[in-house]
Amino acid sequence: MNIINNHIFITSILIIVINIFAFLYSYLFVKLKIGNSTRIQKNEVRPDLNYLISHTPRFLLNVVSLILLSGVGLYFFYDYIIDINKISFLHIVVPLIFIFIIDDVFFYFVHKLLHVNNFLYKKIHRIHHEANMPIAIDYIYAHPFEWLVGYIGPFIGILLYGGISIYTFWLYLIIRNMHEIFIHSGINSSSFLYKIIPFAADNKHHDLHHKKYNCNYASTFTFWDRVSKTQLK
Repeated sequence: MNIINNHIFITSILIIVINIFAFLYSYLFVKLKIGNSTRIQKNEVRPDLNYLISHTPRFLLNVVSLILLSGVGLYFFYDYIIDINKISFLHIVVPLIFIFIIDDVFFYFVHKLLHVNNFLYKKIHRIHHEANMPIAIDYIYAHPFEWLVGYIGPFIGILLYGGISIYTFWLYLIIRNMHEIFIHSGINSSSFLYKIIPFAADNKHHDLHHKKYNCNYASTFTFWDRVSKTQLK
C-alpha cells in the first residue's frame, strides 16, 4: 500500500508542476508577449491578461479534478495497470509507443464525433473552442466530461498491453500533457522532434484546428487526418 500511495503522490506532484508551467507559460505569453515573432495567428488579436484571468477558474477546476481522478484510478486499478517488474528500457519505451498509438486512434475519432454531432458540440466541445486563438492553459480548458472521456484512450492502451511500468505511466503523463500545452500555446515550433517522429502533429496543425474547426482533429499524430482527408495545412 505504501508504494501505491508514493506513486499517487509523485503523480500528483507531476501534474501540479506541469500545470504550473502551463500557467506561467500563458502568463508570459499574454503579459510579456513572449514568442511574438513566432506567433501562428499573427493577424488575430492577441489574448490579453483578462483572457487569462477569465479562463483560469475552469483551468484550475480541471487540474484539481485531473489530480483526483489520477489518484483514484491508481488506487483502485493499480494491480491491473501497473507491473512493478517491468523496469527495463524496453519495458518502458515499447508500451509507451503502443499507448500513444492507441490513444491517438481513440482521440481522433472521439474528437471528430464531438464536431460532427451537433448536440455533443453545443453541449460539450463548444467550451474548448471558445479559444479561437488558444494559449497554453487552454489545453485543459474544456467541459469536464470531455477530458474525462479523453482519459479512456490511454487506459485502453494500458489494458491491451497488459500492464505497464509506473515509469511508462509517468513518461506518458509528462509527454502527452506537455505536447498538449505546446500545441495550444499559439507559438510555432521548430523542434527537430517533429521532423524525426513519423506523422508528428506540430503546434501549427492543432492551432489551425482552433481557427478553422472542421479540420485537423488529430492531436499527437497526423496519420488519421491524412487517411481521412481531414488534414489542412
